Amino acid sequence: MTEHHSRYRSQPTLLFLLLIALSSFTQIVNADCSASDNDFTNDPAIQTMTFDMGYGPQEFRAYVEPDVSTFYNAPPGSKTRSKPKHPGWAAKFINMSNKRVRLFWDPQNGGPGSPITILQPFEAGGTASFPRHEFYVTPYEDEQEILHRWSISPPQAVYYYDPITVPGDEEATQTNLDNLSVQEFESYRRHVDNRDFAKHYFNFTGREYLSMYPRNKPSHKIWRADYFGQEHWVTTRETHFVEHPQLEELSPIKKTEGRKRVLRDDEPRLLQQYRTQEPYLNMTLKVLSCAPRAFEINNFLSQTEVDHIMYLTTGMELHRSTTAGEETGTERDQTRNTRTSLNTWVYREKDQIIDTIYRRAADLLRIDEALMRPRSNDEYPKMGSKGSIAEALQLVHYDVGQEYTAHHDFGYSNMFSSPKQPQRFATVLLYLNEPEEGGETEFPRWVNAETREGLAVEPQIGKAVLFYSQLGDGNMDDWSHHAALPVKKGEKWLMNLWVWDPVYQ
Repeated sequence: MTEHHSRYRSQPTLLFLLLIALSSFTQIVNADCSASDNDFTNDPAIQTMTFDMGYGPQEFRAYVEPDVSTFYNAPPGSKTRSKPKHPGWAAKFINMSNKRVRLFWDPQNGGPGSPITILQPFEAGGTASFPRHEFYVTPYEDEQEILHRWSISPPQAVYYYDPITVPGDEEATQTNLDNLSVQEFESYRRHVDNRDFAKHYFNFTGREYLSMYPRNKPSHKIWRADYFGQEHWVTTRETHFVEHPQLEELSPIKKTEGRKRVLRDDEPRLLQQYRTQEPYLNMTLKVLSCAPRAFEINNFLSQTEVDHIMYLTTGMELHRSTTAGEETGTERDQTRNTRTSLNTWVYREKDQIIDTIYRRAADLLRIDEALMRPRSNDEYPKMGSKGSIAEALQLVHYDVGQEYTAHHDFGYSNMFSSPKQPQRFATVLLYLNEPEEGGETEFPRWVNAETREGLAVEPQIGKAVLFYSQLGDGNMDDWSHHAALPVKKGEKWLMNLWVWDPVYQ
């Protein structure tokens, strides 16, 4: 496909017509994407797992991480996976009781614990952590009484607070079960099944199950990352802005327009006169990491688009960034040292240039742009939601010394109030400048056979980095751990675009 890249850039119209002609003879070539539907659906990393939880044999299509040798196009078993220097790990805590409890991190210095979150009955929460870190839960009403304590011990990532089952005492267990309501009993039973499934899943895949069984596989496509340096390409009608429109021509877009916002292939794009004259933009995805799946896309944004976003910042107030899951409403200081940047939010409907960035990102992700905006009643009526699956763009600024330590973008859904378990699916990072030193995006636990160091991606103006928070089987990807390394000299500006699956909640 490398030849296609060079020819497309020099003769975009000729190549596009050629691809259309070829597509009539073969299903391997697609006019707008280098991957066929079979490439997306027949991922060799997805394998059939057979298990029995007492209801008879069942099957589950599970993600099994390929041999690291294959990431180098080498024979399986010819290379050995490096142990990452970063010892971090996901830590999920499940409250299997009918009482709400408080979750704390214990600094182990004799002082009070640091509140993480409130776990509602039969719900879960968590954070990124390290081996031997201590956590505990207390009654909601009394932070002094410790109900249960854990010490983080990888590869275990899921920890259960289960006061119902009393090991070795069937009579006490039965009494506790009898005291549950019908709904509480059903919730408890499903957590017991989930815990049992997770054991089968770990034995088959070597990974902890961070979702709640059963969770459907992602409804969106995931680009393959079979080996380092692998390239995919996808075309988009959402070409680059190369001239800045007059300010009076930029205007907010009404959220209520729904289907009226659809642009047919034969229609001009928004403010087409300020864009490149080429009818298509070719986006090349290059595999940086196979596990987690991470890609870089150079020149995703034009300099004009970057300048426009930076211009927008002059009228926006930046606030101290927060971390997902921070507890509020307590008297103790909730400021965390994990994130020291400033941020604000830019909505798709801000103007036509921002709308274009969303449309281009939708093409990159192989997602209908209609899913990334409010929709009319007749657009995807079976989804059960008319809301966008994409969040507002988060504009982030890092000054010298500021960072965001290793974390995950996903959280832990409540299966009972949200049966579809909506969660962040993919992250698209958009770099707006280049710090003089530092400020890399690091994947500290990427799977490779050459180094224990993390994979550090240098910011480049207009470049995008795409990575997935979910695996192809619906589990969360613990390896998607990532960090914004400290800026050592200069400053750093970027935008985050988070896309959810199956809906945004």
